[in-house]
Amino acid sequence: MVGIDDSNDDDLLFNKSEISIPRPVRFWLLLLLDVPSIICAFFVLYHLLMDRTLRQQLNNHTIIILLVLGFTIQLIDIPLNLSFISHMGVVEPSSPILCLIWWFIDVGYYNGITIIMAWGSFERHILVFYDQWTSTRRKRLIIHYFPLIILLCYINIFYFGVIFFPPCNNVYVYTLPVCNNFPCYLNDAILGKWDSIMNSILPTTLISFFVVTLLIRVYRQKRRLNQPIRWRKQRKLIIQLVPISILYTSVNIPLNIIIFAHLCGLANKTGADVQLYCDFLCYLVVMLFPFLCLGFVSELRKKTNLRQLFLPRTQRRVGATRNT
Repeated sequence: MVGIDDSNDDDLLFNKSEISIPRPVRFWLLLLLDVPSIICAFFVLYHLLMDRTLRQQLNNHTIIILLVLGFTIQLIDIPLNLSFISHMGVVEPSSPILCLIWWFIDVGYYNGITIIMAWGSFERHILVFYDQWTSTRRKRLIIHYFPLIILLCYINIFYFGVIFFPPCNNVYVYTLPVCNNFPCYLNDAILGKWDSIMNSILPTTLISFFVVTLLIRVYRQKRRLNQPIRWRKQRKLIIQLVPISILYTSVNIPLNIIIFAHLCGLANKTGADVQLYCDFLCYLVVMLFPFLCLGFVSELRKKTNLRQLFLPRTQRRVGATRNT
């Protein structure tokens, strides 16, 4: 196997196509975060799917889809990165089909998360201000379920087509992470720009826009109307959305600014290091997402009973005695 120290060319590739964080540090960082995150994601998904009350709440459906897409990245994409590092910087097994699957999960599902997140941010306006639009089964089917089904079909069909059946010849670099993470369709004048703009830049912009406008609308309504019961419902929906949106946009905004600048003619070398770090931070976003769900979905927070877990037994007994 070819290691990073075997030639000057490999060192040059490493400097250009990998972040400067040493591979052992990246390995342990990914491993120590991914394992508990997978456990947390499984716990959250189990309760969201098995608990009928949680499963029927429309606001949880977007979270479920985001968790499933992220869970796939955690089970396939991140372990492949760990394998790449453990094999001294070589993709094993070095086969085109592995690279294609890796690209499909890494590029397609992460952009898919951004697209679903953009829809979820828009839909939150409907759930907060126009809940009558989802008051009947037919309305829920048209307003809620159809858009999610259409978006999921689009994500899988588009990325399956451009990655497995591209209008060009892919180049697989087995000595770089994610086989160089550059499917050839990205160089296509139409497909590349469509993917960058419609599947990444636009959804990220919409997430920011919808979250900010939601906060403004809720603030204005809260000042104008004195409805504590309705405000509690709105507060719950907002608390779920805002932290998740901040998590995604904190990485996606700088990443997409660089992508947009490159589309506008900025030299590819400019900002390349920042883009590599943002690509790596996308893994952290995926791994932190289940913990945010656990912390900001109130029903799940109650199920974990973390306060009781960390309180001494004597203090718990005293609290129970006082309550009785």
